[in-house]
Amino acid sequence: MRGNSLNEFIDNLYYNPEKEISYQGIKYIVSGFIDDAGEQYTLQATMILEEPKVLFTHTSKDRGECVNAFEKAPIFNGKTIYEAENEIEVLFG
Repeated sequence: MRGNSLNEFIDNLYYNPEKEISYQGIKYIVSGFIDDAGEQYTLQATMILEEPKVLFTHTSKDRGECVNAFEKAPIFNGKTIYEAENEIEVLFG
């Protein structure tokens, strides 16, 4: 991973991130946010296309549960963040 270490990237997922990344020439936004009541955390990954495509969403009261689900999700052409990390560049965030 370029632009962040993998550990930095994963750690940031707990704190309402807004990260723009590139993988195999495709841009993605990874963002985290809290609902209006301040009770639920959502972590989401969206592929930036003409029509954005949400590839991953997980909502829970437990931020760790959201991050763990992200770590296991085959978001990057069927690969997890760990399998794809050598080809990921953090562009923003």
